[in-house]
Amino acid sequence: MNIDLCRSDVENLLDGFLAGTQDIKLLARVIDTRELPEGCRECVQLAASRGRAWTAWSTDVGLMAAWGDYDIEASRRINAYVLFVEWYWLPGGQHALWCHCDPRRPTEWTIGRGGA
Repeated sequence: MNIDLCRSDVENLLDGFLAGTQDIKLLARVIDTRELPEGCRECVQLAASRGRAWTAWSTDVGLMAAWGDYDIEASRRINAYVLFVEWYWLPGGQHALWCHCDPRRPTEWTIGRGGA
């Protein structure tokens, strides 16, 4: 398992998180944050200004965005990708949690950081 992930690797994991946990179909990537609803746009712009990976998509249920932080230490410890993920969608608003996935199954996520 490659533990050292680049920004685009984390963005791909965020894509898998949205598709897998939200049971949605990703239709078209949103590149320009101005296309996002105001509350979502503010969250994504703040995340981007702090250097956090982010992704946004038009989906079969509307616009969604996710941003997060990769925890390399926890990933090494449990041999899985561990992220703190935040996401936004209307009408649900903003949500956040720690989760992890097996590298071979990027759309199947488990809530929590994993082992101690």
